[in-house]
Amino acid sequence: MTYLSSNPRIAWAMAFESGIRTQAAADLEEAGAKVQTSGAKSGGCYGDHYTPVYSAIKRMEREEPLLAAVGHWLSLADTGAANQHLDDVAEAVLALYIEKTPEWAGYRKARKERVEALIQARMMQDRNDMDGSRPLWQPKEVCFYCREFMGVKIVAKNWLQDGWHREWSKIGDIMASLESQAMEPIYRVIKETNRLYKKAA
Repeated sequence: MTYLSSNPRIAWAMAFESGIRTQAAADLEEAGAKVQTSGAKSGGCYGDHYTPVYSAIKRMEREEPLLAAVGHWLSLADTGAANQHLDDVAEAVLALYIEKTPEWAGYRKARKERVEALIQARMMQDRNDMDGSRPLWQPKEVCFYCREFMGVKIVAKNWLQDGWHREWSKIGDIMASLESQAMEPIYRVIKETNRLYKKAA
């Protein structure tokens, strides 16, 4: 018996690696029908035991599309597929940032552009840290990304002086909250599915 990964982001990615990822299977699973997800009758597809996770993700796409976009961005192994959700997630993070920043209206255009670049940098850092084992980016790495990939210059040596550490932390809190909301339903499915798998073993 193969159990689901306890890491919801890995489980999310695995749900899209299987060969039986069909809407029909997801619909049957969601409706409470018994869907065989391993063995000869199922076609023996790789990763097919992740069907319950796939079903939960498809349900999220319908009911909470923003959270689904966050999950896809953070989890999908295929960079091209993940990039389809980049703009939606970046816009959502910016909107939440503005809500938490009353002084936003008084920011100069250049500072607003830098905040938007920091959002993209934070999204990339978090996407690349699938299991929490990678070291966090330091100011030089953040500023390098903003300059090379966003065309926006932020001076690393002025990171503290210009208050970018506060902006980076605020953006990180927003990303963490969105990730938590997106992954909580997946974590619940993993826990319940592994319980059933263990019971059936």
